Amino acid sequence: MITTTPETPSSALYRAVWRWHFFAGIFVAPFAIFLAITGSIYLWKPQYEAWKYKALFNVEARGLPLSAEQQFAAARAAHPNWGAVQYLPPRNATRSAEIQLQPPGDRRSVSVYVDPYSGRVLGEISDDTRLMRIVHDLHGTLLAGRTGELLVELAASWAFVLLVTGFYLWWPRPFSIRGFLLPRFGEGRRALLRDLHAVPAVWLSLIILCILATGIQWTPIGGQWARILAQTIGEWQPRETNASAHRSELLGGWSPYMRDKATAEKLANVASEDPHAGHHHGGSSVPLDQTVDPAHPRISLDKVVAIAAERGVEPGYAIAFPRGERGVYSIFSDRNRAFSRAYIHLDQYSGKVLADVRFKDFGRMAQFYSFGIIAHEGQLFGLTNQILGSVACIGVILLAVTGVMLWWIRRPKGALAAPVSSVRLFGVSRGAVAIAVILAAMLPLMAATLAMLLVGDFIWRKVQAMA
Repeated sequence: MITTTPETPSSALYRAVWRWHFFAGIFVAPFAIFLAITGSIYLWKPQYEAWKYKALFNVEARGLPLSAEQQFAAARAAHPNWGAVQYLPPRNATRSAEIQLQPPGDRRSVSVYVDPYSGRVLGEISDDTRLMRIVHDLHGTLLAGRTGELLVELAASWAFVLLVTGFYLWWPRPFSIRGFLLPRFGEGRRALLRDLHAVPAVWLSLIILCILATGIQWTPIGGQWARILAQTIGEWQPRETNASAHRSELLGGWSPYMRDKATAEKLANVASEDPHAGHHHGGSSVPLDQTVDPAHPRISLDKVVAIAAERGVEPGYAIAFPRGERGVYSIFSDRNRAFSRAYIHLDQYSGKVLADVRFKDFGRMAQFYSFGIIAHEGQLFGLTNQILGSVACIGVILLAVTGVMLWWIRRPKGALAAPVSSVRLFGVSRGAVAIAVILAAMLPLMAATLAMLLVGDFIWRKVQAMA
């Protein structure tokens, strides 16, 4: 956000890029600070929740644990009319079992923690009361729903523009280490402030770029656009990973009573009333013991746990309960362990394995997304990942603050002092056009707003010329 004549040789392209960098910075800066603060807090979720909920997470190892069915029954006894969503077996001998339930008519889930040795309910946590859940929603939606999501995506999209234009502006002409890779001390306050804005950006540019690229995966427009492209070229994850792609068929085939019209209509009504149809966790508000035909009960949780062990699923996985009468049991491994990811779907009546999808079955873009989400949350390579993410967040705050300070101290009093360019950005260089096209192809929301700005800028020039 520099608003006076730069020290490097002036050019039409330079001033045009400078102008776009300025306006992008003015818009992005407040969002960047907010997202960096909330993001840096969320990076430390594992340590915070391990401390905050230690009485619920930790148990004393003693003897043989109760069966999965007994653990689940203990949680359901506390809330007999709540729907079953997921069962998370203990990760190790000193961890509690987690059973996620759902109150009737409510979209939130409640995690009930059970001592796997005694069956005692240790307590429960409503998902919407977790501090880190609130921080997560602040970071992703500003607690403003769809509007907040779009604002976050717009800021992240224009942050890419800031990185590209910033590199062009900061590249020394002629090349010099000082002012680019090292700050210039002893050359005045303004030069030092400029370097405190530019030098950290150069050092942190790769990390910030990774954070932006992985963060855009969650966005409603850019993220969806990337998934569509990946699916089109066959580089997304197989459809079989989703529970909704499968359905139980009662012991592997249609039972004779299924030919009865009334029963078929009943099944259709159950499926249509399920509030979670299509949800990724495959949860259901239908109690676990509710079945259409008592002659065909669901397999036990113990059987599902045994199948997970037979298939080599590492501890830390979740078992999602079937959705209605034609839903399936789904085993989802810990998403923070990319290479061992597993999606296994079972017929709820026979236990037949309907799908077993592993990380190697993902397309390249889906694998990148899988890694990216874990890295973005600071869990890809443990503490080092968290520290690097925190440093990047501090760097983003520094860039935003110093950028605003540069503009403020250099601007004429009472004026916006935006850099002036006598030419249109895309009329100057083929390279600028190519970069803009690439960014627009990757970031549709940025492309739409850029088109609006270009049209507005064109109209403004025409009005000025006529005045």
